[in-house]
Amino acid sequence: MFYDIFMPRKTFALISGLVLVTVILFILALNSNKPAPITPPQPSIQAQVSPTIPAHSVLALSPNPVNVVPGQKGSIDVSIDTSDNEVTAIQLEIAYDPGFITNVKVNPGPLFSKPVVLFDKNNPKEGRFTYMYGIAPNAQTIKGSGIAATISFTALNKTGDTQLTLLPTTLVTARGISDSVLKQANGTLIRIASPALDAMTNKDSSTTSSGNPR
Repeated sequence: MFYDIFMPRKTFALISGLVLVTVILFILALNSNKPAPITPPQPSIQAQVSPTIPAHSVLALSPNPVNVVPGQKGSIDVSIDTSDNEVTAIQLEIAYDPGFITNVKVNPGPLFSKPVVLFDKNNPKEGRFTYMYGIAPNAQTIKGSGIAATISFTALNKTGDTQLTLLPTTLVTARGISDSVLKQANGTLIRIASPALDAMTNKDSSTTSSGNPR
């Protein structure tokens, strides 16, 4: 009678074991469904690369020196070597001594075909000349070497040496580059001498260059 009412102990233990295993498996299943912790992405560190400024163009005034006599007109070429720059415009900032030369003028050189003059202003009192010019819209850029401009002047009735320089504010622009591509700008010396002294200087120079004793 007791056997008929209560289940055997082995059967009860088996059922209890199955229930316990089921509970454990259920807990494991819940833990496996939890999302994995998210690791915030580490910011990438990039090496700072110094930008290369492609300033390769060189301006130079020639001849150097320029020999003139008092009251005589003189001419100076502004030569440019653009290297690999595709030049579109030039801003010449010229400094000179108004106590030695006057009537200073600037004109574009043959390297620029049909140039567009953007600014042309001379300040004879301070000896400053600003001349800005460039290529026409859709025109071919300037690349290579040649005469970019010509500076003319008249020597005053006095003798002496004076400098004609290109100031640091002189600029050269190129296509596709926002900064100036001017690498170097060289000025020139203007030597104003009397005709006799100028002839003697030229004679001495030719004699020295030929190697003959004086």
